Order: sequence, then C-alpha cells, then structure tokens
Amino acid sequence: MRDLSFLRIPRADSSTIFLFILILTVFILFLILVGLLREYLKKVNIKKSFFKEALERGLTEEEAQILWEYSLKLGRDPFLTLEFKSPFEKVVDLFLKENPQADESLIQDMRMKLGFDYLPPFVPLVSTKDIELFQPAKLYTPNKGSYEIALFDKDEKYMYWAVIDKKQPPNLEGSKVTISFIRKGDGIYKFESVVEKVFFENGRMIIQVPHTFELTRYQRREYARVEVEIPADVGIYNKEEDKVEWIKGEIIDISAGGAKVCIPHQNFPQELNPYTEITLKFNLKGRELKLKATVVNIYKRRTSTCYGVKYEDIKPEQQKFIHDFVREEQKKLAQLVFKNRG
Repeated sequence: MRDLSFLRIPRADSSTIFLFILILTVFILFLILVGLLREYLKKVNIKKSFFKEALERGLTEEEAQILWEYSLKLGRDPFLTLEFKSPFEKVVDLFLKENPQADESLIQDMRMKLGFDYLPPFVPLVSTKDIELFQPAKLYTPNKGSYEIALFDKDEKYMYWAVIDKKQPPNLEGSKVTISFIRKGDGIYKFESVVEKVFFENGRMIIQVPHTFELTRYQRREYARVEVEIPADVGIYNKEEDKVEWIKGEIIDISAGGAKVCIPHQNFPQELNPYTEITLKFNLKGRELKLKATVVNIYKRRTSTCYGVKYEDIKPEQQKFIHDFVREEQKKLAQLVFKNRG
C-alpha cells in the first residue's frame, strides 16, 4: 500500500492553539469595542445636534437638558419635542410628575419659546392644558345632575372650573365627574376626572381637577373648513320671471361639504328661506366651479346676510379639489402661526 501520511493534517501543539484563540478573542473584542465606540460617538453627536437646535430656538441649557433626558425616559425622539406639541406636552408632563416642586414658569417659558402656547382653531387639543380660559362647559355629576361652568384658571397640574349655574352642585370632592364643551371651529370635547378639591372664591364654587390627555373629540362637521375671501355669484331661481337671478356675494369659509356665503343687503334685500336651492359660481385656485347647494343655516348681520349651504350632487373630483385646497390652506396657516409665535 502507498504511504498516505502526507495527507494528514499536521497537529498543532497546545501553545499554538492557545495563541490562535487569544488572537481571535482579541479581534472579536476589538470589533465589539469599535462598534460600541461608534455608537457612543453617534449618541454624542446626536445630543450635540439636539442642544444646538434647542439653543437656536431660544431654549436654555437647563431647558434643553430636561427635554433630552425625559424624552429618552419615555423612549421618544428628543427632536420631536422641538417640532410637535404632543410629544413636548407628554415629556414635560413626565418631568412635572417626577419633580412636583419644579418651577412651572420654566415649562411655560419653554412652551412659549417653541410656539406651543397657542393652537389654531382647526388644530385639535392635545390635552386639557390647551383649553382657553373662560371656556364655557357643562359639568355632569354622578347623580345625573348637569351644571354650567367656565374655566376660571389653570396651571401645569390643575384646572379650576367656576360654577356659573344658578343652582349649585353638591360637594363633589372625590367624585368622578364628566366635563363637556364646544370648541369653536373645532368640535365637541369630553373628558372624565376626579375632583380633588372644592373651594369658594368671591362667592363662587371652584372645582379643582387635574389635567389629562384623555380627551374624547367629536367633530361637529363632516369636513374640515377654512376661512377665505372668495367673490362668488349666487344664482337664485326667480319663480315670477322663471329665470335664475345672479347676485354678487362672498364666500367666507369653505369645506368639501359646503360653504358660508354672505350677500350684502344692497345686492339682495330679501332673506332666503332654509332649504332654498341656489347655485354658486366662483374661482378657486384658477379653477372655475359651478355648484348646486341648499341653504341649511342663516346668519344675520348688520349689512349682509350669510348662509350656510350644503353642496348637492357635487362631483367626486370637485369635492376632492376643494378638500385638497382646505388641507393646503390649513397647513399654511398652521406654519404661519407657529412661525410668527416661534
């Protein structure tokens, strides 16, 4: 037989094996350390970028540190707190819960610098902190009573609702109540809360309840709308003459479902009745529209009468065109508001 010993794999001694394992281990540890170092440097650079942007927006180092630290605790991107109100409010809410003795003016100052102290009517509320002072509302108690109230004051932790009803509710401390209100240009809101304290100020009962993010919103209208100033021709059918009479008017708000059009008394002294059918002709972004509509609401003014109208048999492409216009205008208005207040 032939000698096949030359095919055998040479045997390594124990020192060679140990050296190989050591080199392999050092190489793997080196790769791990490089990865960790890269991750660390990435986080350092992200933090530097965040602080740079925060300071450019007028925040102090302390304010930026609060947003950075508590964003990470919530598992959120810190940059979102500089751009959007909702993540900002949730981050500062956690900060206040963990630091109950914190200076509330610090949060209010941050909110103002970032332009989050005001919400346009078409932007939904984020939390009860966004409810405007003197907002009227209804208070519903456990015994099925209802009372007229108004937001008397608020801070970063509580709302203070004054009872403005002629009748006074029973002592509600510790009771779970429901508060409902209508926000003009937005919708109906409702939230539940436990009354923490009841006291009297200048003879009025004040109900103290904590803030909440748990707001239920009911949109009053099917379609969002935006205020405009669009000249329009209003076609009104004249039965006596058996023809359409065209009157000059102005559309003052518009949505994909309807519009509000005002007609000066000097152009048309009569008042249209509800359910009157009309025709609207107007130009929207260079496109001529001619839509049939029905009067559903009437708003009397000193020099004009305005009519809320609902489109009838509107074509899908026309409705989408108006819807896209409204969305675009709302976006422009929101950007303008936050830019001017930033």
